[in-house]
Amino acid sequence: MSSSPLPICEEAKDGLAKAKLETARRLKELDDAERKLHELEAAQPPDEAAIEAQKARVGQARANWLAAREKQKEWQESVDELCNP
Repeated sequence: MSSSPLPICEEAKDGLAKAKLETARRLKELDDAERKLHELEAAQPPDEAAIEAQKARVGQARANWLAAREKQKEWQESVDELCNP
């Protein structure tokens, strides 16, 4: 076997690069949601309904980031397996 599976390796690397970008985007969304929550909690008088709604957004943003991080891990494992046999 003189040829390596370059096309599939390159596809995995491309998937990993995209997953890294998605993870970074989701982390920024989480940071923005948490910052907004802290602003709402510091406001006087506090708007409890807005705070609760923002807490839900933070929870969703955290779940999205964790899912993106897991997908990135999967792509990294593919790269490791396909490009470094």
